[in-house]
Amino acid sequence: MERKKDLSIQEVILIRQNAIKALQNDAKEIIIVEKNKIRQRRFLLPFKYSEFRSLFIMFGTACLHKRHQNKNFVIDENNEPVIQQLHYYSTNNSAFTGNLTKGILLQGKYGCGKTILLETYSLLHNHIVTKFDLNHPLLLFIKAVELQEKIQKLSANNFVRRPMIIDEFGRESKTIQDYGNVIRPISELLSLRSDMGALTHATSNFTLNTLSTDEFYGKMIGDRLKMMFNFITLEGESRRT
Repeated sequence: MERKKDLSIQEVILIRQNAIKALQNDAKEIIIVEKNKIRQRRFLLPFKYSEFRSLFIMFGTACLHKRHQNKNFVIDENNEPVIQQLHYYSTNNSAFTGNLTKGILLQGKYGCGKTILLETYSLLHNHIVTKFDLNHPLLLFIKAVELQEKIQKLSANNFVRRPMIIDEFGRESKTIQDYGNVIRPISELLSLRSDMGALTHATSNFTLNTLSTDEFYGKMIGDRLKMMFNFITLEGESRRT
């Protein structure tokens, strides 16, 4: 029996009718699937701004009381523009000033209210998910120093996929001695999350230029930060009294 000739890759493609069109259709299907994944990782809210604003005040007040601060959350001329952007972002509104597929890095001076804004956003998000038993992951709100300690004890792989808010980003030690080896836990995690496309938010007292210096994360991680975050500035001085 005559042995069948093995065809080269080029021959297989050439004898297959409409090979290019078939491959183009396959690529389109892959793009659709990946776009759906991007949409699904976002937690979108159905609220009008007036409703979102009212909920933000109430959950912001709840956050303050959790800190044992017996006062109400106040929206003013400094934080309202950011809250409006959070609403646009949460409703996938094209009025959002950045890229709706990226996370948010809220930057500003010490004590100006960055943490309470994203902590409130996190509390509202998680409360809705749990109250209505939604099939969506909770937002992990964690300080950079604590996150670094947990990565060192466990592994960066434990924190790669889950959506998270890193509070006080840039305040942690950039390098750690681990059995004689110098490691960079947060830098490693950022690289992994960037590769995975995991949704990351953060607060920081530092600008992108500062975070990209060698004293912080360096230019390579700085480039990844540009891919991962919309940089939004919260104006105003310290609110701490």
